[in-house]
Amino acid sequence: MSKIREIVMLDVRTEKDHSSLVAKIDDDNNLVLEGYDVGEAPKKYWGDSDYEYWLVINKDYKDTVLLWLIKERFEDDSHFKSWLDEKGIPNEFSSWV
Repeated sequence: MSKIREIVMLDVRTEKDHSSLVAKIDDDNNLVLEGYDVGEAPKKYWGDSDYEYWLVINKDYKDTVLLWLIKERFEDDSHFKSWLDEKGIPNEFSSWV
């Protein structure tokens, strides 16, 4: 697997609306959730047919977010390793035995 800098979290289209959410690492190495909504729904709530937004986690806290997500998502190292293997993410397990 090649190293990625962004991933689509949501991409939903209906006859009247389109919503998208992308998680990415920006050029300054910050973690960013970047989204937009286009269509009737944003017009109803925001008075315009498109709505764009960003949630930026400063690069100084990116590792904190990563560690909390791993803690909350995986119950042990074997589940984490299996997930890494499923995604094709290089990893190495070692022990002193």
